[in-house]
Amino acid sequence: MINNFFFLLKIIRIFKAHDILRLIGQNVRYRIIYTIITQLLSIGVSKNKELMNDSDGVRVAKALNELGPSFVKLGQLISTRPDIVGNTIADDLSILRDNLPPFSKDIAIKIVESEFGTTIDRVFTDFSEPIAAASIAQVHFAKINNNGIETEVAVKILRPQIEKIIEQEMSRLEWLTSFMENFKEFERLRPNSIIKKAKEVIKFELDLRYEAAAASELRENTQLDGSFYVPLVYWEKITQKILTMEKINGIPADKIEKLNENNYDIKKSAENLIVNFLRQSIRDGYFHADLHQGNLFLNKNGNLLAVDFGIMGRLDKKNRSYLAEIIYGFIKQDYYLIAKIHQEAGLIDKSQSTEDFSQALRSIGEPIINQKAKNISMGNVLIQLFDITEQFNMFLQPQLLLLQKTMITVEGVARKLDPEINFWEVSKPEIETWLKDELGIKNRLKQTQETLQSIARKMPDIPDFISRADQAFNIITEGNSDNTPQKTNRKYFIIGGMVLISSLALIISLI
Repeated sequence: MINNFFFLLKIIRIFKAHDILRLIGQNVRYRIIYTIITQLLSIGVSKNKELMNDSDGVRVAKALNELGPSFVKLGQLISTRPDIVGNTIADDLSILRDNLPPFSKDIAIKIVESEFGTTIDRVFTDFSEPIAAASIAQVHFAKINNNGIETEVAVKILRPQIEKIIEQEMSRLEWLTSFMENFKEFERLRPNSIIKKAKEVIKFELDLRYEAAAASELRENTQLDGSFYVPLVYWEKITQKILTMEKINGIPADKIEKLNENNYDIKKSAENLIVNFLRQSIRDGYFHADLHQGNLFLNKNGNLLAVDFGIMGRLDKKNRSYLAEIIYGFIKQDYYLIAKIHQEAGLIDKSQSTEDFSQALRSIGEPIINQKAKNISMGNVLIQLFDITEQFNMFLQPQLLLLQKTMITVEGVARKLDPEINFWEVSKPEIETWLKDELGIKNRLKQTQETLQSIARKMPDIPDFISRADQAFNIITEGNSDNTPQKTNRKYFIIGGMVLISSLALIISLI
């Protein structure tokens, strides 16, 4: 309890310095009591004048950064939920880039030696000083012997004692959110559910084998997409605390002047970024959900090189189709189509009028038709769409909200590379190709094959199945004196049905 009190005291004093107590106080019912308590607990703390020109969201982000790694991760998670905190604060929280001072090279070496049970020179050579540091881990460059070939690698190492630190902070955050749940003012924020989700996210980040698996899956999905490169994972150099990947060579996407000085095709890179994001999200249903400039590098051909696979998004087939058809509907200005898609997918209440929903969608699409490309944002269109769907009693899945947040980030990076880029024009060929493939006869047959194969896998042994079906039929027709022909016919019917299903599956598999 004493530790929890000092934890709360620390939060209040940091929030006072960042002028966040005032924001919270605006929404508290018993404002006088709140003000008295917080002022008493923050005696001696003055507001940081350097922050006075910052927006509310930016000040919140800076306060979370000061509070520790769990708060940083919490802020990053909240930034993907504009439905809870609003679009402005969600956008401002996206500045949380997780930059912290590094721990020493000597400590990193001790961690490597402990994990692999041998000396550093038997695992890595030319092990560098830290080149990047975040709240959970930091990165070093090194070399490994890869089948007799000296290979440059990037080595990510968890911070010492980070698991213990995170566990303590999360325990205190759970106590705090349980306390907050007692006040109606915080009900809409659902603080307990946010902390629960944060714990799930951080659990994966504290085991670098999960990030290795994420990178490996994304690399497998994109290996034929020449314009997007995921570095190779070296599994023999992976542990829970250490991730070893191929070192990439490129210029960071935020170094615009350097890219121009070296004649990099940054306009092509901007197009590649949008195209590859759409491929990952719509074609594969598995996308890099943290594509800010710090995680992207460019090569001379305009190709993208990605790093940091700690935050990934996944979309099921239904949501992928939903996203593709919505984007295509806006491209074609077919608002009734978009409304029908929502209705057929069961995303709007049946009591709602499709025509009214179509009209609401038109209010989003029409204002952007004649605007310049640089003023049109698909991410903002999705924000407006989600706002409208709320009015029509539509429930949005968290995956779509993460996708929306990533799309805004992707658009922002693309526009910094090419301010005149037209998201719609770049998207259209990719969307049309996917819809053509997805709705084409070959894919329909493939889906039918998968369904039939699923049925076949679930069927019991055929003789046993026929015997049981025969017994069931006997019960149904019991009392019918003249059922001999039926007995014969039903067996032929059962066997014939089995043969038909098997034959269909075989034929379709050959197409």
